[in-house]
Amino acid sequence: MKELKTQYELCTQIQELNTQVQDMKMAEGDRLGLSRNNGTDDDPKCKISRAAEIFAPSSLPIHDQAYHGICANFESFLNYDHAKTDIQRASDLLVSISACADVHKMKIIDLAVAASEELRLMALEREPLWLFDIDKGSEVLNVSEYRRRFVSLDPTLEEIIRVITEAEPSDLPNLNEKIECCSSENVCMSSYRTTNVDSEASRAIGVVFSNPVGLVNMFMDVDKWSATFSNIVSNAKILEVLSTGNQENPNGTLQVMVAEFHVPSPLVKTREIYFVRCSRQIDIDTWVVADVSLETIFPSPAVTCQRKPSGCVIQVLQDGLSTVTWVEHNAESNSVVNYMFRGILKSGFAFSAKRWVSSLERECDRIATLEAENESLNYMLTNNEGQLILVPFSKKIYMFSIWYCFAGFGAARTGLLKLAQRMVRQFNSNICSNVESVWRPLPVPGAEEILIKTSFNLDDPQIPRGVTVTVATSVWLPVKQNDVFSFLHSGYNRNKWDVLSHGLEIQDVIRMSSARNSTDCISVISVEGSSNRREITYLQESFSDSTAFYIVYAPVDVPAMHHILQGGCADSVAILPSGFAVLPEGSPDDDAATQNTILTIGFQIMDEQLTTPEELPPQSVLTAYRLMKETVSRIWTALLPKSGNALGVITIK
Repeated sequence: MKELKTQYELCTQIQELNTQVQDMKMAEGDRLGLSRNNGTDDDPKCKISRAAEIFAPSSLPIHDQAYHGICANFESFLNYDHAKTDIQRASDLLVSISACADVHKMKIIDLAVAASEELRLMALEREPLWLFDIDKGSEVLNVSEYRRRFVSLDPTLEEIIRVITEAEPSDLPNLNEKIECCSSENVCMSSYRTTNVDSEASRAIGVVFSNPVGLVNMFMDVDKWSATFSNIVSNAKILEVLSTGNQENPNGTLQVMVAEFHVPSPLVKTREIYFVRCSRQIDIDTWVVADVSLETIFPSPAVTCQRKPSGCVIQVLQDGLSTVTWVEHNAESNSVVNYMFRGILKSGFAFSAKRWVSSLERECDRIATLEAENESLNYMLTNNEGQLILVPFSKKIYMFSIWYCFAGFGAARTGLLKLAQRMVRQFNSNICSNVESVWRPLPVPGAEEILIKTSFNLDDPQIPRGVTVTVATSVWLPVKQNDVFSFLHSGYNRNKWDVLSHGLEIQDVIRMSSARNSTDCISVISVEGSSNRREITYLQESFSDSTAFYIVYAPVDVPAMHHILQGGCADSVAILPSGFAVLPEGSPDDDAATQNTILTIGFQIMDEQLTTPEELPPQSVLTAYRLMKETVSRIWTALLPKSGNALGVITIK
């Protein structure tokens, strides 16, 4: 009785909190300048006008304008509503407790088994379930065939068909009577026949450096899973473990989870999903890891995205290699979204299966490199006009191109890979808009789409001590995605957009490139010192996940970089990552959509004047605003030199 009373109280609490969700979403949409599909913002002139509203100067001098706006809005800026976090915690607690109840546990098990079987069939079958779209150059789901195979009909209609087939009209049911649908084969999809829902379905195949059991253990470990897909998963945790396998054989592991999926921008709200994940061994060489939403068991009006059976089928290819067939299938309700991102979200590529597979391949390549013993790697040293090129023979995973030679390059490679891995994960975590992110619009007139937040670190040795200010935004550029990436990832262009490197000499010191994808590389960039600034090095990683390009970097003191290059441990090196995410306006396979780009920019700044994250004086806000405004101006000028002052962006002095 006590448990039932607790569940009843929690249900009452969550219902009361959920009544606030829709109002909060609309308020959030107004705050971030979100809009519904009215079609007017797709015009390039409209987008330039929107950008100009953010970055255009007024009749006031820039300093007076910004400072006046900050002072006028500062009181509301410091007031943050924590209702969103309270709702999240109450929802997690309710699902966690309810999942343990026997009446729900059996439903969850049936749901997971049905989902894993549906996923297996969707991953392994071809036509007519999957059709090849010549225009898109990729597979698309045959919706009619999918519904025929996996979506249960209305129970009354099924009974009518049965009666007609069996020619027994006397058994015709009462059409006003509600009939329960209890078929376990159809339980996972019966609740997805809703209106105003966009269905996203995609499939992709990849080859990774790992065995199936290792991959299954990675997916069932929530920390490893979220770290592997940090560019997609911003927040994840296990609410309840219903059954477990073991490290050698995780077959039958079943766990209830909650996760937030994101695109790289603080302007787009994350997709929060409660789901059950199960691992299942089909045969000695084949495994299935399947997810499916729990809205059929725990319905919530706050949920806008339902995860239909999704996940992967893993098959042994050869020793140490596996083939992964990934299926992503989601139903997203029509909701408010920032005008810039409607195209890419509508196309389905924001969370496509190809993006998951590309991220997994990249991470497994890196793990294989880090786990390889230095002695087992044979390198060929070639002198090419003063350049020393080290190419691994036995494991062709990374090519190490270096402009000078140093002792212990194997340990140095490991140190750089680990530090770059940590840097990218921190950046992905910093720029997303999950429940835990306390983003607030910059209190400057016309800069509502520039968001800012603060954090405080006291005891983490991997982050500088003190208060960190993070400022981020996304801007639309009438430039091809590849052109934007090529410009930003080149170290020699850094002094064209980086305010702190302007006019200084830049040199690429070290470059490590992936043999799988030439866009994936790690480099060390040296910026010469000046009369008022010491020499500094930047660790930079550039990569693609098939949808977006990323350029992530962090300043590293010269002594610390020398320590890493000499084989020292990089775990104690404190970094503050900043960088860019370059997305297409629509589908990456659509030539018209790739003519325009959405550029997300994120900076982290140490503010030594602050002692607490709750205090953010107007001068600190102004510094962040000036940095963002100047960077956008420089990028626009470099990429569109003939466009003039199209954005109304001026150089801040």
